[in-house]
Amino acid sequence: MADHLAHADPIVERFERWVRANLAKLTMADAAKAVGASERTLERRLRKAVGRTPIGYVRDLRVEQAVYRLETADESVEEIARAVGYKDGVTLRALLREKTGRGIRELRGRSNGP
Repeated sequence: MADHLAHADPIVERFERWVRANLAKLTMADAAKAVGASERTLERRLRKAVGRTPIGYVRDLRVEQAVYRLETADESVEEIARAVGYKDGVTLRALLREKTGRGIRELRGRSNGP
């Protein structure tokens, strides 16, 4: 997944920066407050700018960060799951498989690949 900051909406840009800094523990109410918008306004602006709901956008950023950590860090799946906001590795494994089509071993192997 590429960096998502390729849009011109300042609320969406603030939201993305805030989410990246708070992936492990966040609520939409806190996110909206942090960017100076209501939850409804935040949702509308995200849908318009990137075509996704705030929750979907956060999930994509969590997947992006988890893949990066799998490729570059020597952390367990459980540690990575907690660092990106999931309670356990089971949830993260299922989401990674759904979003990337690859398992943990395949994702870890990409950085060592051919």
